[in-house]
Amino acid sequence: MLINVALQDGFDRDAVVILVDGAEAYRGEEVTTRTQISHAADTQLEVPDRPFTLEVDVPTRGVHQTFELDPHANPNVALSLRDGSLVAAYPEQLGFA
Repeated sequence: MLINVALQDGFDRDAVVILVDGAEAYRGEEVTTRTQISHAADTQLEVPDRPFTLEVDVPTRGVHQTFELDPHANPNVALSLRDGSLVAAYPEQLGFA
């Protein structure tokens, strides 16, 4: 099963690593937000067809956060860096200008 992950606000030449149940699923270097459209990067991740753990590490900021997700309830995940932590939103759709 696939989910969509968007890295949105607050990124500035950051390294970003995303793990699904402990296995690396995405690695981005120099991830930077285009502030005009609140978009830094996006990816589709292969995930289990059941609830799973999504870990997001931004080592350039010393930020690491874990989210418990159900891919059927939350097939879209939007992540932003705010005030030194990651904030997740679960929109019905992801789209960029």
